[in-house]
Amino acid sequence: MNVLRRLLDRRRLERDLAEEIQQHLGEKIDELVAGGVPREQAVRQAQREFGKVTLLEERGREVWRWHLVEDAWADLRYAWRQWRRAPAFAIATLVTLALGIGANTAVFTVVNAVVLRPLPFPAADRLVSVQSIDRRSQSADSLSYPNFFDFRRNARTLAHIASYRSTDFTLTGRGLPVHLRGQIVSWEFFQTLDVNLALGRAFVPADEQPGARVVVLSHETWTRSFGADPAVVGKAIVVGGEPHVVAGVAPAGFSFPIDQRPTEMWTTLAHDASSGTTEQRGARMLDTIARLAPGVSLQQAGSEINGIAESLVRQFPDDNASVPSAEVRPEIDRLLGPMREGVLLLWGTVGLVLLIACANVSNLLVARTADREREFDVRLALGGSRGRIVRQLIVENLLLGVCGSIAGVAVAYAGLQLMLPLADGLPRIGEVAIDARVLIFAALVAVATTLLVTLAPALRLVRAGRTRPMLTTARTVAEGRHRLRGAIVIAQVAVSLVLLSAATLLVSGLLQLLGRDLGFDPHGLIAFNVSLPGAQYDADRRMRFYSQLVEKVGAIGGVRRVAAAMPLPFTGHEIGISFTIEGRSAPSKGRPTSDMAIVSPGYFATIGTPLLRGRDFSQVDDHHHPRVVIVNQAFADKFFPEGSALGKRIESGATDPHDDGSPMREIVGIVGNARQAPIALAPDPIYYLPFKQMPWGASIIVRADLPPETLVPALRQVASGM
Repeated sequence: MNVLRRLLDRRRLERDLAEEIQQHLGEKIDELVAGGVPREQAVRQAQREFGKVTLLEERGREVWRWHLVEDAWADLRYAWRQWRRAPAFAIATLVTLALGIGANTAVFTVVNAVVLRPLPFPAADRLVSVQSIDRRSQSADSLSYPNFFDFRRNARTLAHIASYRSTDFTLTGRGLPVHLRGQIVSWEFFQTLDVNLALGRAFVPADEQPGARVVVLSHETWTRSFGADPAVVGKAIVVGGEPHVVAGVAPAGFSFPIDQRPTEMWTTLAHDASSGTTEQRGARMLDTIARLAPGVSLQQAGSEINGIAESLVRQFPDDNASVPSAEVRPEIDRLLGPMREGVLLLWGTVGLVLLIACANVSNLLVARTADREREFDVRLALGGSRGRIVRQLIVENLLLGVCGSIAGVAVAYAGLQLMLPLADGLPRIGEVAIDARVLIFAALVAVATTLLVTLAPALRLVRAGRTRPMLTTARTVAEGRHRLRGAIVIAQVAVSLVLLSAATLLVSGLLQLLGRDLGFDPHGLIAFNVSLPGAQYDADRRMRFYSQLVEKVGAIGGVRRVAAAMPLPFTGHEIGISFTIEGRSAPSKGRPTSDMAIVSPGYFATIGTPLLRGRDFSQVDDHHHPRVVIVNQAFADKFFPEGSALGKRIESGATDPHDDGSPMREIVGIVGNARQAPIALAPDPIYYLPFKQMPWGASIIVRADLPPETLVPALRQVASGM
């Protein structure tokens, strides 16, 4: 408080000190005059004996002076004056730093949300993913229901393990039908994540029994569709035309999987049991999440799970030989996958950009320091210390760094608005925000940048004092300046070449990704889902429903073509099912596996995929007629390289209640490569089954001549009317 009072009362204290000095000086003069000394001589003698008044005032000020704060304030004012004297230099430096710091801050904001921030669940580091390993691609693969049940029954290193897969539901009975994004999960789902529901209870083992119809609503669905009424828990709601009991309501903000759009409802695998999917070991469609048992390491769990996978190969060679092993890895690793390396590589790249920015600014500062050599020499001659001058340079550059950091945060915010829509598929991208950690990072970057850009001019100033006299010739100054600036330029060019090479590769890969042939025409396509209750819609009734729906949608004005399909292309949803080629013995390591889709007649014409050879499916391709299949060109090239695939027969691992086992299917057509995966450069092999011979379910895809938004009301009316 005394220091603060002295800072506020500075002028009064200085005035009092000056008055006191003048009073003592006047008393000395009066004393000499009283002793007979003439006044003029008395004044000179008193001043000699008293000493320099200015020096005394300076020494008096030292008593109440706050050295650190006042020196820093003086340095800041001096730095500001220097900026005003060279505005072009200040603007160029600020813009360079703002762009460098802004790019780093923007990318760190993404890294912080996507990579560094833990998953939003208790003890998230104990959450792991269990996946099969495909023998051919050596990549992670989904599990089938029977394999999942075996892992759940036999694993002792996992406290809980749960399966989940995406689906869509239709909520009815409350006005217009409402489409809900859902997940079909095993009963331990919420226990695995250690999530306590806001209302009601989590799933229990009985909820998995065939015929059970139990759901948990998301907090947002409960609020939006049920008015946050707590009485809805325990009551039945109509989902897909079938009553479902609401077991509970998830807490606000909870959603899983977190790498997809927010889930609005969860139900149990009893939904799949009615269609027989839970008994098909070759239908691998499940993702899993598990929690390690207390005291169990990741390696111990992986060893046990892999042992179970090996035993399943011995028990079920036809279906499991292609997935002879399994892996357990942290859920955050599964979530990010190869994107982690990509995000970190991007962060490293913009770090190099910041180094280039620092080199540019350092070059500017070296040049400016050389221009101020005379100023520094004069200050040294007047008694100033070289350390004091270096500190002045640091303060000037620190002010640049702070202002550049503030501008950089603004640049980062603007950059994020442009970058986030382009990174829509990145997991947890919706959590990106400039928070306290990001601001601390920006401040640290500002300090580090200040030290980097100050290093070169400060070293030059210190070295100059050791190697030359105080006043130097212009030639010596120029030689030293050129050597230092030359070294900086060499380093800058080297880093720039590295970045240029990386950018060339990145742009080349991006152009390949954007320029690849999708295998279909996405323009003018509309897709929607209708969820049907399995208990009320058996395979025959399901087939009739979708056939009638396709017919009625096709009658809407503005609709050119319509078809049913599961899964849709380019959505990232894939169904991998093994198969056998007639006349070829199954390999010792298991049957081959390929993606599979179920489509109705006219599907390929609807999406714009060309029929290369053979024929399309027709309305007579039902369970009363021979079983057929269509393959894409990638499938034909991979599995029939010796000749045409037309007329060959394969046995799919997918089954239908009308079939006695898995019948052989004749390949009647070969189509272009409509891509299922949105990122892969090379098309994946896929075979298509006719919907009337495999009516598992479908989405409706429409090619329209009108803008999509104008058809939505008519499509909704047709679907709700059925």
